[in-house]
This record gives sequence, structure tokens and C-alpha cells, in this order.
Amino acid sequence: MKKRSLLFDSTLIFFLCMLGFILLRIITQVLTRVYNIYIDDTLDLIFNIISQVGIMFLLPVLLLSLLQKQKLKTTFNNFGFTKIGYQPIIIAIIIGFLCYFLNNSIASFFNNIINMAGYEGLPSVSSTTQSATYPLPVFLMNVLTTAILPAICEETAHRGLLLKGSMSLGISRALILSSVLFGLMHLNINQFFYATILGFIIGVVAITSKNIIPAIIIHFMNNFLNVYFSFARTNNLFGSKFYSFYLEFMSSGNNFFVFFLKNFLFLMALIFSIVFLISLLLKETRIKKVNKMLTDIANINKEFNPNNPYLQNNQNLMNLQFLNNLMQQYNIKNINSMVLPEAEIKRVKPNAYQITMITACIVTGVLITICTFIWGII
Repeated sequence: MKKRSLLFDSTLIFFLCMLGFILLRIITQVLTRVYNIYIDDTLDLIFNIISQVGIMFLLPVLLLSLLQKQKLKTTFNNFGFTKIGYQPIIIAIIIGFLCYFLNNSIASFFNNIINMAGYEGLPSVSSTTQSATYPLPVFLMNVLTTAILPAICEETAHRGLLLKGSMSLGISRALILSSVLFGLMHLNINQFFYATILGFIIGVVAITSKNIIPAIIIHFMNNFLNVYFSFARTNNLFGSKFYSFYLEFMSSGNNFFVFFLKNFLFLMALIFSIVFLISLLLKETRIKKVNKMLTDIANINKEFNPNNPYLQNNQNLMNLQFLNNLMQQYNIKNINSMVLPEAEIKRVKPNAYQITMITACIVTGVLITICTFIWGII
């Protein structure tokens, strides 16, 4: 029996997720604008659970398992829910912290551009808004609905389902597709730009670590810091002065050139720092596993070839000539194919059905995003 196309199933499920997300947005708008129903904290939590847990998490996991005829454990493993060490977790936390400030800079830049076109943004239907007081229960609720649930559920849909499911297109195309659709899934123009860039960074991290946990952590940190700094500034807590200084520093400047130069240098520093941390993450995940595998292979050879001069001490395990011999013996192409086996996946030209589903996802997201832009202008 011919196996179902993973690319088609992944994009089909994502399209259903997008339709569900749009339908839920329409329902909330109708309830508030047409029927004047007040969306209190309880209703807001219910809608968040439906959109995040139901649409973005359970639907991809259950439906893909059903279509691909595989166990739930296999689906979770394929999505990247596997064990990971504490070093990658620490690196992901730092990357998430830097991504928050990177997003702020990018969002400020693009929002200024669309604001010049007359865009004023759309009113929120949520009742949970920042005011003169910001109590702890509201903060905890916002952490749950804005940071925890989106980090787990949206990463499952984008980096688990979509990114992994579109690898047959090639790593770069899969990254671009999942990043753009991550931006479009926010369904508004002012979040599209920075969400797309954040999605690309998180996608690189997910591929680099071959694990979805660092991606979830970065997504969580980005959203959590946004909630926390609002809470901290209102209640004068730890970090509020630092955040106020950051905002003042980034917005101050005697002239446009000074303002642009300062923001550009800050942005470049953030980007270089994130790239450096991603390289560390690669070393702590894939490269470390490859080194362990090569050492294990060498130790097995040592048992069967005790007189081999290359195997007298551990330092010689890294001898390049010996390494080449091992790779030839075990039919290993090159180190790159061991570190990043996804690069060896043969690209398959998508058929008409797959192209249709990819196009449907993109067109739907673009149309909704354009509509929100027009609505924000008129």
C-alpha cells in the first residue's frame, strides 16, 4: 500500500488549523460587535484554550497520527519532542531573551512604515487590558494565555507539523514556508513582519538542535518578557527600570541619523549574538552526538583491532586520517551528512495536490492579513 504524502497531509492539516483559527476570530468579533456580548476573563480563557490547545495542538497531533497511521508517540518524536540536555535549554533561554529585543526593534520599524500609510490597528476583543492596576492573578492569566499555551501549541503546529512535514521541499524552502505561514497565522499586518523573522530564527533553532523544546523555550521567553515588563512597569518591580531605560535609549537621538545608527548597531549586535548562540547550540546537540557516535565506533574497532596504533589513546581518536578510514569503513559520506542528515534528503518536486494545499494556506493568510490592514486604515 502506497504511503500517504507527509507534505500534503501536513499542509492540509495546517490549512484546517488556519480555517479554525479564522472562524474563532470571526465568532469573537460577531459576539462583541454584533451582539455586544462582553468577553470576560473566563470566556477569553475558553477561547484561548480552544484556539491553542484544540486547534494548534490536538488537531495537528491527532489528525496527522490518523492520516499517517502511526502511534501518537511516533508523531511526538517526529515533531521533535525528545530528551535534551540542560546546556541547550540555557542557550535557548538566552536566545529567547535576545529575540524579544530583536522583535521590538523590527516591530517598531515596520509599524512606523504601516502607520505612515494610515494604519491605526484593530481594537482588541479581550477584556484583559493593561490599566493603572495590574494584579498578580491577571498577570498569571496572561502568562498562561499569552506565553505558555502559544509557545507549546503554536510550535507544535509550525515547527512540529509544518516545518518537519515540508522537509521534502528542502531545508531552506521548508524554513521559509513555515516562517511566512507563522507570520500569516497571526492574522494581522502589524504582527506579520516580526513574527515571520522570529519564526525563521526559531525554525533554524529547531533544525539545529533536532528538537522542538528549544523552539518552545524561545517562543515562551519572547511572549513572557512582553507580559512581564508590562506587569513590572505597572507595579514597579524588578526589571522595570531596565526596560524603561531601554525604551528611552532606543527612542532618543538628536537627529534621524543618530537614531538610525544607534538602532542599526543595536540590531546588528543582537543578530550576531543570536547567530553565535545558535552555533553553540549546534555544538551542544548535533555535533556532540556525532562525536559520541564516532568515539563509540572507534571503541568498537579497538575491541576487534587491539593492535591498531591509532587506538592507543583517546587523543588519537580525533586523528583525521583515522576518522576518514572509519567513515569509509562505515560508508559515511562526510561529517556534514552526519551532523545535518536533513541536507541529504532528496528534494521531491511537489505534485499538483501538494502545490494546491501550500497555495491555499498562503493565499488564505495573505487575504486575511490584507483585510486587517485595510480595516485598520478605514
